[in-house]
Amino acid sequence: MTASDKKQTNAVNILLKMMPWVFSLLLAGCLVMAMLMFKTNDLKPEETVTIRTIDVALPLPPPPPPPMEVEQTKSESSSASIDLIGMGEGPKIKYSDTPKLEKPKKSKLKLPKFDMSSLNLGQAISVDFPILEVKSLDQIPQVISSKFFPPPKSIIRKGIKRIPTEVEIIIDQQGKPYIRKIIDPIYPEMIDTIRKWVKHARFTVPKKNGQPVQAVYLYGINFNYGR
Repeated sequence: MTASDKKQTNAVNILLKMMPWVFSLLLAGCLVMAMLMFKTNDLKPEETVTIRTIDVALPLPPPPPPPMEVEQTKSESSSASIDLIGMGEGPKIKYSDTPKLEKPKKSKLKLPKFDMSSLNLGQAISVDFPILEVKSLDQIPQVISSKFFPPPKSIIRKGIKRIPTEVEIIIDQQGKPYIRKIIDPIYPEMIDTIRKWVKHARFTVPKKNGQPVQAVYLYGINFNYGR
């Protein structure tokens, strides 16, 4: 290899080594130029907004209406009237010569009517004590008095002699029974007869540990009409 060839190769090697530095310098210059351009754009003055005031003239309010003249009418009345006469004497009272007195009107009062036949005594009583079943009592209550009621006419026409009904009753601390529910009247015509029988019946006082209590009793009423 000649001396001239060696010089050329050395020059090429130097150029190749210098190329990265040249590119880095160019990139740095481009970045600096870009930053300067952005700064100049940011430093532009802001647009100013001018606000103008407008005076609006409001219309004047309408004039007030003229005062109304009220005509006073004189009316003759049988009641007392007041005449305001004079400035310093004060009011004077003038009474009517022929006063009239009106009697208050009385409205007729009608007495309310109650249907006692539809009253369920079992629902009407207020229970303040616990109701116990007869099986938990000291002794099962027994009937001590009752009243006989004839059978309905429809039962008589059918020729029925014995009707075993079943009713659930509540016996209070005095031995008075109340119907809680009619379980089986056998015949619908017997419902009224069952109510009457329970109303007039009396039982022995139900007791628990020697103390009077209220008891519920599923009781069977056997109506015997045979002779």
